[in-house]
Amino acid sequence: MAFALDYPELEGLYSMAGGKFRLTVLLQRRVNELVGGMPRLVRVGQQHEKDFIYIAVEELKRGLIKLGEDNETVIKTGK
Repeated sequence: MAFALDYPELEGLYSMAGGKFRLTVLLQRRVNELVGGMPRLVRVGQQHEKDFIYIAVEELKRGLIKLGEDNETVIKTGK
């Protein structure tokens, strides 16, 4: 089941990631890691167990991931 973000929440994510481009790259790279078997940094309900985009967004919201200065590397902050 897909989830949706409202506009203010999306704007907040842009700000957290450093812009639309960086948000897109960060989520794409983190989702690829999750699909490849990397462990999640958050617990999610059963309905979102395989929703890797949801998981990546939750990790970002909690400050657990960020995009490196090279715009390629996903850094796990472990807050």
